[in-house]
Amino acid sequence: MSMPTYTCDIFCDVIDNYGDAGICWRLSRDLVKSRGWSIRLFINNLQTLSELVPSVSPHLASQNVDGIEIEMWDHSQKAEPSQIVIETFGCRIPESFEKKIARSPLKPVWINLEYLSAEDWIEGFHCLPSLHPQLGYEKFFFYPGVTKRTGGMIIENDLIGRQKDFEKDKEKFLLSLNADPGSEFNFFVFCYPYSHLNLLKDALIADGRPVQLLLAAGKASDELEKLLVEVSTSIKVVRLPMIAQSHFDELLWSCNTLIVRGEDSFTRAQLSAVPFIWTPYAQEQSIHLGKLKAFCEKYRKFEPDDSIGNLWESINFSWNQGLPEFVPLWAKWRNNLSVLEKWAETWRNHLFSLQSLTINLCNFIEEKIKSPD
Repeated sequence: MSMPTYTCDIFCDVIDNYGDAGICWRLSRDLVKSRGWSIRLFINNLQTLSELVPSVSPHLASQNVDGIEIEMWDHSQKAEPSQIVIETFGCRIPESFEKKIARSPLKPVWINLEYLSAEDWIEGFHCLPSLHPQLGYEKFFFYPGVTKRTGGMIIENDLIGRQKDFEKDKEKFLLSLNADPGSEFNFFVFCYPYSHLNLLKDALIADGRPVQLLLAAGKASDELEKLLVEVSTSIKVVRLPMIAQSHFDELLWSCNTLIVRGEDSFTRAQLSAVPFIWTPYAQEQSIHLGKLKAFCEKYRKFEPDDSIGNLWESINFSWNQGLPEFVPLWAKWRNNLSVLEKWAETWRNHLFSLQSLTINLCNFIEEKIKSPD
């Protein structure tokens, strides 16, 4: 049975970093590839998108890449809404476009796709409508998450197959990054410049075992590289170029462990089944630590035993809080890597059981289109 195809507008307001653009592009591509939808992406920062997707030109205000119509944000002023409108992460689409939604004969389904969270409260708000105070038109909140009462994560149909096929290309991929394919321990580091990089340096030196650091492009890696200039030769530093989103999973699959940040790399780390340490974006009043705690509680439901669960939680909090305990915990992390890998795979299987966010979102939208009331 063929699936219905729809037209869909996605609005992406790039505030900082790469996560917003990365998730919007990932969703756009999956909707085109897996559902055959016609996607029009309105975005306010083509430069950021082009760094993630090299085939995107930062200079073309209108372009088609991978079957996705890309338009500068302001072009929405003259556009008519599609059947579906998705504003991402509470970006608030232009008021003129909101008014056109309300009067459109298509009666668009209007979605606010929120940030990923493991906090309990999102289950109560997932898929709830919100009435526009002036226009009287409903917008529905859709929450990515890690439980059955949320929208799940974007999981491409071919993800596991691609990961299995990659094994034969791993050596060639590492060589393309100027990394040693024979390294016994590859460690990808992608964190924020304000992260506690001295702790990481001290942990690697104290542990003493060989490690190949694959450092993501950015200021944090600049700082970490300076700290490691004159340290033990057991630490090999590889500065990475900006990795296109299409090859980011391959980078994760090439590693034994990861430090990731924000949302998109955090999501892909979970789907890679590679043990990881998460750096949530720092917020005032340590709100980010509450988000980390919420994820720990969900993740630990699948722990192999209390000692490994305590290790995972302790190393994540010591890293994010800059606690000296991180240094000895790092050695324990490496010692228990095989157990952490099995746990990560169990967690990924759980995420797969929730179905892809793409499927869950499409099912919700299509139901609204069929039964608008």
